[in-house]
Amino acid sequence: MKIQFLYSQATGRGAEAEEALRLAIEATGIAAEVEYIEVTDSEDAKRKRFLGSPTIRVEGVDVEYGEREPDEYQSGTRYYNSLEGWKPYPNARQIANTILEVQQRQGAAQN
Repeated sequence: MKIQFLYSQATGRGAEAEEALRLAIEATGIAAEVEYIEVTDSEDAKRKRFLGSPTIRVEGVDVEYGEREPDEYQSGTRYYNSLEGWKPYPNARQIANTILEVQQRQGAAQN
């Protein structure tokens, strides 16, 4: 499974986001290839459909918005809505749920 971890040059990758991603992959037990992609400026953000730093996509599916991504691309910090309030990174459960949903869709498509 391919996971993209997009981040801005200004904010970096973020230890909390990387840890949440690691925990999610570990919890699902799914083999995943993580590609780290740096976004350099607002034009690059538009080209890469970057919703802010960090943006994590599983096989192209955003971990927060799913396939209903907004058209508001920006190169600054992204905030995720969580049970603990707004956080500058997704929680491991959001990421793991997306991994499992994508895996389920891929399995259904193969049958």
